[in-house]
Amino acid sequence: MAGERNRILELSKYISSFGIDVNIGTTKARGNKGFFTQKQGKFRIDISKNTDSNSRIAVLLHEFAHFVHYNYDKNLKSLDFIFNNCSDDIKEELINVTVQTVPKSFAKELYSKKTELSTNIKAISNTIKLIYPEFKPAGKNTKIENKIQFPYKYLINYDRVKYLNSIYSIDNIEEYNLTDIQKLYIKLKSAQRGIRRVNSRINRLNQYYKNPTELFARFVELYYTEPQKALKIAPNSYRLMKQTNIPEFANLEKILNN
Repeated sequence: MAGERNRILELSKYISSFGIDVNIGTTKARGNKGFFTQKQGKFRIDISKNTDSNSRIAVLLHEFAHFVHYNYDKNLKSLDFIFNNCSDDIKEELINVTVQTVPKSFAKELYSKKTELSTNIKAISNTIKLIYPEFKPAGKNTKIENKIQFPYKYLINYDRVKYLNSIYSIDNIEEYNLTDIQKLYIKLKSAQRGIRRVNSRINRLNQYYKNPTELFARFVELYYTEPQKALKIAPNSYRLMKQTNIPEFANLEKILNN
């Protein structure tokens, strides 16, 4: 434990030598394990107080990699500074590093929720079609909507609304003075909103995890914490990293191997 703490302190001191304000365990890092930011020429890395001590070195390396990337490309888009003319093979290796190192649980819940909502939408639609054979789940069905009175009509577009000091919620739909078809229709619209939110989160996650600076940071993290694993997953990237003359990385192995 003492050796691990010393490495964290030495690594933090080394990173601070580049003019970066390093804060370990003093903030919540904006809800992340860590974050790197720059503002008006000042750099800062925060490692969340919620990040366990065993993960702090990896997270610190990850955020430091963002700083290094920023030094060579202010847009954080190109990896040519280290992987010259970053080939498709290199990109595939970096994506494989992400696939192997990012916990699968982060997406499992989202995809399970999407499956659940899709199943509900199909079941509700089939039930409504027993009364309205021409019913299509997409779009607006005026035959049903025109018969839903206010304030319940608000629930067609919102899961929860306040109307005349009263709260109306999709969670209480069974208590309201609505027909079974109207209740089903409102549930359908709620499920469709839910699946749009889930899809939006999945898209944002995909964009985040395929972002060049994130691919690079995760590789740097793995390269220094589990070099043999990095070599196995990304041999070409590993070789190029080994040959690099990037000064910011010059003393990392020495610090981490002490």
